[in-house]
Amino acid sequence: MTPALASQCRRAAHRHIRPQTDSIWIPEALLATAFERYCVTSRTIARYGSSVPGPMESRKRTGKRRMGEVSLGQSHSASPLWGLENLADLTQWQWKPPLSSDARLRQHQAENTQKWSLARVLRNLLLEPTSELSNATDVGLAPGVTLDGIGIYDMTHTPDIMAQSMPNITWNAQSIPSEVINIGLDLLRQDLSSDITTKTRPNFAKFCNGWRDSLSSGLFFGEPIRSVLDGIHCGLDMPQLGIAEPVERTLIDKIKLDLLQATVVGLSSHVDHGRNHFDPIAWNSVLERISELQINSIRIFTEAVAHIPECHLDGISAGVLANLRAYLMASGCVTKRSSLIRQAGKMAQPLRRFDMANHRILQNGTQYVLMHRGSKNLDYNRMRLGWVQLLARLPSIDENYLAKVCSILEAGKELRPLSNRSICEMYLARHRSSMKNTDKLHETLQNCRDDSKQFGFFNLTLWRTGQFDHVKGLCGLLDKLGRTQDIMLLAKGLRNLVKNDAVPLASLAIAGGQPTVAIDILSLYERSTAGPSGFWETNFSTEALEILTRSQTVRQNKILSALRLKRLSMRRRRRRMVSTSRRLRLEILKTTKATMAFAISPTISSRTSFRLIWQCINYLRKSPNTAIPTIALRALLHNITRDLAEGGPGKTTRLRSFLHLVHQQAGRDKMVQIGLAIKRWREINKRLCREGRMRR
Repeated sequence: MTPALASQCRRAAHRHIRPQTDSIWIPEALLATAFERYCVTSRTIARYGSSVPGPMESRKRTGKRRMGEVSLGQSHSASPLWGLENLADLTQWQWKPPLSSDARLRQHQAENTQKWSLARVLRNLLLEPTSELSNATDVGLAPGVTLDGIGIYDMTHTPDIMAQSMPNITWNAQSIPSEVINIGLDLLRQDLSSDITTKTRPNFAKFCNGWRDSLSSGLFFGEPIRSVLDGIHCGLDMPQLGIAEPVERTLIDKIKLDLLQATVVGLSSHVDHGRNHFDPIAWNSVLERISELQINSIRIFTEAVAHIPECHLDGISAGVLANLRAYLMASGCVTKRSSLIRQAGKMAQPLRRFDMANHRILQNGTQYVLMHRGSKNLDYNRMRLGWVQLLARLPSIDENYLAKVCSILEAGKELRPLSNRSICEMYLARHRSSMKNTDKLHETLQNCRDDSKQFGFFNLTLWRTGQFDHVKGLCGLLDKLGRTQDIMLLAKGLRNLVKNDAVPLASLAIAGGQPTVAIDILSLYERSTAGPSGFWETNFSTEALEILTRSQTVRQNKILSALRLKRLSMRRRRRRMVSTSRRLRLEILKTTKATMAFAISPTISSRTSFRLIWQCINYLRKSPNTAIPTIALRALLHNITRDLAEGGPGKTTRLRSFLHLVHQQAGRDKMVQIGLAIKRWREINKRLCREGRMRR
């Protein structure tokens, strides 16, 4: 390709890529705001170079002259300097510092405002001599007072009284956003020009009512609403709003709050063809402006979200995310822990309407917290606490996801992990509806000053109030957070606290590194105490043995030692012969339930299970006048037929031992019946095995 052809191609490509026009569209509200700002900033007193003395020089000479004449406020003294007999009493004189430039500017603007107010009233009286204005009391005059006696103070309140008789504000289809902005700022400027109407703001209240009615009728929607809100907010952010005194930040937030409340009510009451009309642009603009408030932002955010139908909640993600970030920023600046927890509860109310399971808002919130990990202006620990406390109060959040977020936010060597109290508060907030004695639990957390003991006292309170499920639930949360050492400390503390028959089994689980199993066993024993029967006479003991035998780290031989079912010595055999019937019955129950647990345990091999069951049976056979229970024989039968159930021939030695035991306990006929059944089972397995080989 030649250079000329390449140049032509380049120009043609740029012609198509480049936009057709280079102009941009600027909203009327933005132009009006820039002009207002220019007018305010341009009203400054400037001193240019000249030979004529300026104001500072004039003030300096006037001060010297007054000090020389010592006339106490008189501009020119009649007595000469040497007339000492006419001098005033110097003890009554008091020096006053000169005014600053800002104070002189405010004084000048106040004087101009007073002059403009007086001129406006006089012009209305002279140009419109109606019957209503002929009466002096209608313009703010008391009875019997004439215009000649009106002072400056009285004239400053005249615009407020005139504004009270102002009709309601309405717009039509030809109204543009700049017109609405100008009317709102003008009325607000009238309210703020007087101390009486600054708090009530009647003119701006009428503007808000008209704005609300316009929105409810569908006169404005979409971008015009955003333009009006942006224009009025930018006008409120000006330094002085064109009035004498600067406006406080709290008052500006109150004005914004009134406007946003009117906007929310107007948008929510707009009905189109019998259905509520949803405007995502307007609602997102409202929510973004709510996030900029410094007072009652969570309250009005809750009200706004409550007016939005559930089917349109996904369309306001941008506004919700803006308020969520504002909440996190505020959490990083909070000093009191109670205030942070309270704000988290308030913020969770509107967010409960969202399905946060797979929502991107959660990911953005977590990433936003991580961005401030090394911030010096905000407290990262407080911000992290505010975020996890908020997640704990959302029912749609899974506990696994909550534990994952906590692990992400506390990862790093330079960061401190979440405190034990924070985790307890998270669990309490998440399960508050199903817990009892919550006030006592809160008091326990507040009274404990040592953070390392928070888990212990909190768990102890749950244990004493009978909330064993929540004890296990707290241990489950700690396990997901990777705090197995804390679970071990809790299990050891409970073992040392209670003294019962389940303690040996719990100690065995703790020795095997299974603290949750130990807590489950202890809680099962506490549940068994609610009935009249003992622990070994209920199904809770069977469940405890099943839990213990399912553990792969617990040594199964130690279970018989914990139950005290090991091989007896001659001395203990003599004691058993004189033991009471209740004690003997309790030992039989322990042995029987142990054989059942060994037989059905999926983690114990068939050989080990047979050996343990046979030890239990021998323990019963050596007891005087004790018959082996049928349940124990069934447990042994289940063990020896496990190989037959899998298609094998069975273990001949175990089958012979079992048949010999059945002959001793149930008689020859029962032994023959069971033996023939086992023989047929073995033949069937043998035939199936032979057929399977032939098919191969």
